[in-house]
Amino acid sequence: MKPEILLKAYLQYQSEDAFRELVAGTLDEVYSTSLRITQGAPRLAAEIALSGYLELARKAPGLSKDVVLASWLRERTCKIAVRILRAEECAIDWAAVKREKNALSTPSAVQSAPPGLAIRICQNVSAARPRRYGLFSPRLWWPAWIRPVHVGGAAVCVLVITVWWKNPFHRHNPIVRSQGSPLTPSSFAQLASPEELPGQMANTNAVTNTNQK
Repeated sequence: MKPEILLKAYLQYQSEDAFRELVAGTLDEVYSTSLRITQGAPRLAAEIALSGYLELARKAPGLSKDVVLASWLRERTCKIAVRILRAEECAIDWAAVKREKNALSTPSAVQSAPPGLAIRICQNVSAARPRRYGLFSPRLWWPAWIRPVHVGGAAVCVLVITVWWKNPFHRHNPIVRSQGSPLTPSSFAQLASPEELPGQMANTNAVTNTNQK
């Protein structure tokens, strides 16, 4: 199956099997390119191949639909190889880099990747994938910056606001909820029970007289 179709299946269905098959079909070419650029250093070639597939998995959602995956992998392999060689303070054969970038190598120069490299690549890609939180939909993917602690903090904030809004003191006390004219003796008379009315009226009259003075 074409690598472009496998990549589309990986993106659309989050199929690790599709990505594993993609790696199996293209790894030898990527590893051989890395090996020629590094002048036959297996460790650096394996590291370049691993970084290339990790970058492919990360940037796959933004790739064009018309992308030729073999060309993209070859170009990214050359760039990653130069970066790793500089980090290792190794000499760079720019003629080899240019030759690989322009796809001038012969097919007979393809060398098989070492055993276990494909498995290592797939494991690292799987570990680097963003995790999915099925809060609303089983296929909903959250950005990397969202974690359960953020969801829990938002839930606590909503709970606090709900408790404050549904506070019985605010809900059942008509004095606090009233926004009309100031309280008068007649207002207290409406709120008080019949047996408490005389006492409430006396207290209210005393407060009113004091305020007037």
